[in-house]
Amino acid sequence: MKILIICFVGFFSSNIFAETFTAHCRNYPPELFFENGECKGAIPEMMTDIFTELGHQINWENVPWIRSMKEAESGRVDLLIRHSMTEARQVFLYPIAYGYNIRNLTFYKSPRLDVDITSYKELENYRVGAIRGVFYSLTFSTIESRELTLVGRTQQLLGMLERDRIDVAVTSASHSIELFDEHFEKITLVDTFENPLYVSIPKKSKAAKLHADVAKLISEYGEMGKINQYFERYGLEGPKPLKKSEVLLQHE
Repeated sequence: MKILIICFVGFFSSNIFAETFTAHCRNYPPELFFENGECKGAIPEMMTDIFTELGHQINWENVPWIRSMKEAESGRVDLLIRHSMTEARQVFLYPIAYGYNIRNLTFYKSPRLDVDITSYKELENYRVGAIRGVFYSLTFSTIESRELTLVGRTQQLLGMLERDRIDVAVTSASHSIELFDEHFEKITLVDTFENPLYVSIPKKSKAAKLHADVAKLISEYGEMGKINQYFERYGLEGPKPLKKSEVLLQHE
């Protein structure tokens, strides 16, 4: 009887403290995508398992990235996944890195531009287009272009390039590069760099109290090779592991 009472009390207590947290998903298949009301992919599955291990649940919402940033600032979302980190974002986010990949920024030119561009220095002489709210690279973020035009969607960027309203558009594998590759010519300039990958918990969200626990589990998953197992299920190459010093930095 005593054992039954202890088990019942333990079950009852765990359910009292269990919470449901809101996380944002977006369409970036096959790594993450929203389908039939569910966020699917390697990172969504991993984060669902981590929150389950901590005794909680996640409610996934399909939300554009720009809106995710605004809601994260005010704490109206509890978890963001698969993104880069900037100093501006770090003001309102607890970043947790789970690895890094090699990222290539590629630049496509307007059909009316008949010259090649081989360096950022040369690029500064042209009208450049990019998507608002996206982190491309540290170098690109400091570019002093003749004219930098920011738009909300990829389709707007494609249209501006076609109509010669910009000379060059920047993109990458994370930003529908295949749409540019079908219709436009690349310039020689390519920006290649190591790109750390993050999930993050907004500092004003109710999940902020879980930041250290989530970071610890992600670190353990990385050490055990579990992170790459999620990617392998989708036929994807997993992120390269962070160095031990970089993992420790995330916990400070």
